[in-house]
Amino acid sequence: MNKIAILGGSLCCALSVHAQQSHPILKEADLSHWSAFTQNGNTQYDRVMDLEQGVVLRAESRGSASGYRISQTVDLEKTPTLIWQWTVENFPFFKRVHDDGLEKPVTEFDEQRKQGNDFAVRISVGRSALFGENKTLHYVWSSQSAAGAHWKLDEHNYVMAVNGPEASTLRWQSVSRNVAQDWQQAFGETVTDLDYVSIMTDADDINGQAVGYYGDIAWHGAGH
Repeated sequence: MNKIAILGGSLCCALSVHAQQSHPILKEADLSHWSAFTQNGNTQYDRVMDLEQGVVLRAESRGSASGYRISQTVDLEKTPTLIWQWTVENFPFFKRVHDDGLEKPVTEFDEQRKQGNDFAVRISVGRSALFGENKTLHYVWSSQSAAGAHWKLDEHNYVMAVNGPEASTLRWQSVSRNVAQDWQQAFGETVTDLDYVSIMTDADDINGQAVGYYGDIAWHGAGH
């Protein structure tokens, strides 16, 4: 198992939670209950040791979009809140040869359109459809939009930026979201259950690169 040398001494402490009040779905980067999926190529996922967080998941995309999904019914009346830790090493970027003949990184693209829908870290929750496309709510760390920004990608996909460029990279962020409330805001629907949670680091739309890290993920009751 590798160690995250680059992050050592640069992280802030995540919020603590009481284990007996939570339903962990990812702990110590153990993906044994998750299933891999791919949209375009294969993002590299590795379990690595962080000096402060312990074992976490490092994800590196090189023009790829793939991830992991855990399929299980989530009772939002009992556990409406999802809490997780994550951080970013490199926001999505691509390289372009400029007029001076040098290849330089480019970070300007429209992440709110399908042609630029790439993020260093993304956690999605959704409902499976018997017919047609699943409906999915995506939580992202945006490189362009401030925390609190949100947009409709299409009728089946809604994006919420829960961290933005104002948050320091290479520092762990602890995020807590009432998914039931967010789903109502996103789709105008009151739902009592969900079918899956997924993680994905992607940079395929811009044919670029991105690196992010995922810590523990857990469902909690309404008190959190």
